[in-house]
Amino acid sequence: KQWYQRRVRATVCIASGMFYITEVIEDYSVISKEVFKWSNIAIVISYLLLYFFEDTSTLHLVCGLAMCGLAWLVLQQFPTVDMISPAFIGLVLMMIVNHITAYFFFKDRFLSFSQIIAYFTLCVWLVPLQMILGLVAGENVLPTSLSSRGNAQPSAYY
Repeated sequence: KQWYQRRVRATVCIASGMFYITEVIEDYSVISKEVFKWSNIAIVISYLLLYFFEDTSTLHLVCGLAMCGLAWLVLQQFPTVDMISPAFIGLVLMMIVNHITAYFFFKDRFLSFSQIIAYFTLCVWLVPLQMILGLVAGENVLPTSLSSRGNAQPSAYY
C-alpha cells in the first residue's frame, strides 16, 4: 500500500511540474524557442563528442543527428507547430528510431544506471519532451499573415 501512495504522489508531482513548465513556455514563447534552440545545439555537440571519444556506432550518431536536424526544422515554425507537416512526422519517427538505437547501444555495455539514465534524459528524451510541451505555446497565437513590408498583420479570415 505504501509503494502505491508513493507512485501516486510522484505522478502528481511530475504532472504538476509539467503543467507549470507548459505555462511558462506559453507565456515566454520567444525565450522558450531560444532555450530549445541552444539545448538542441548542445545535444548535437554531445552526440559528436560521444562519437569521437566513445565507441558509439555511426548509425547511432546519424539517428541522433537526424532527430536534432528535424527538431531544428520544426523549431523554425515555433510557436505554431503543424503536426501534419513532414518535418514533424519525421521527427516523431526519428525519436522512436533514436530511442531504439540508444537501447541497443546500452544493451551490451555495463554502465551504471545513473550514466544510462543521464544519457537517455539529455540526449534521447529532452528533444521529444520539449516538442510535446512546446505544442501548447501555439494555442494562444493569433493567426497572422506577412505583409509586403514583412510586418505581421492580422489575417482576414472569419
